[in-house]
Amino acid sequence: MALPCLQSLLRFSTAPLRLRVHDDGTLTAGDRERLAAALDEPEVVPRREADERLAAVLAARPATRALRATNPLALKLVDVPLLAAADEVAYCDSDVLFLRPFTGLFDLPPPAGALFMCDPQNAYSVRSWHLLREPRLRLAAHVNTGIVALRTGCYDLDLVEWFLSRPSYRFAPVWVEQTCWALLGQAAGCRLLDRDAVGIPVPGREPSERQVALHFVSPVRGLLAGFKPPKGQAGEGPPPPAPTALRSFAAPRLTAPALAATELRRRLRRLRHRARPSAGE
Repeated sequence: MALPCLQSLLRFSTAPLRLRVHDDGTLTAGDRERLAAALDEPEVVPRREADERLAAVLAARPATRALRATNPLALKLVDVPLLAAADEVAYCDSDVLFLRPFTGLFDLPPPAGALFMCDPQNAYSVRSWHLLREPRLRLAAHVNTGIVALRTGCYDLDLVEWFLSRPSYRFAPVWVEQTCWALLGQAAGCRLLDRDAVGIPVPGREPSERQVALHFVSPVRGLLAGFKPPKGQAGEGPPPPAPTALRSFAAPRLTAPALAATELRRRLRRLRHRARPSAGE
């Protein structure tokens, strides 16, 4: 999955990019050889090296340390910003496929400190009533962390530890990392990429001519294997069009009623799914 997706990032970016890959501890020697050959010798941060470099930083932060030890997504939340070699982080998941040339993917207009993809729902690990009870729990709405741009000076590790030390904020473990980023983003000043250009694929729907990238998140990951980009966009046929300038907008702050509406929609979807007759009925 990573090879075609990251190849498309390198190919279609008008700005030259060089990749840094964070190993979660599962890369084999053969995996590294394939990455090197396909992705122009990316830098690889070995898991053991990252563990050693972050040991002192996380010594007094047990909740952050525990999440990093058990959830691979915590490497995105912790390792990527703390081990960054520059003042700005530019991060892309390995399941984001780019379809056409683009510019401005990681642009952070002042005074914004963070930028993300725009999620169609509020996929967070907190409940609506948590927002009412805890004034410090201020989240940007609709954050999707398939793409992240961040000014490293806006990264607040103490805020991360505060959030992760509260078990009640983890009802959906797969969304803990994304929720924490929404917390950091709201504090930093957050922007979201135009969802019509950078979004999540919809089963049965062809991407529009405006679509620059698709994030194949877990529920739709199976679509990637059979996905065929629009004609003329995959290195065959006519030359690709002029680069698309990607735009972003200020992220609204998430309110308790907005999160409650998301919760209600999810519950209704589950009920409809359960009500469907099974095969043979």
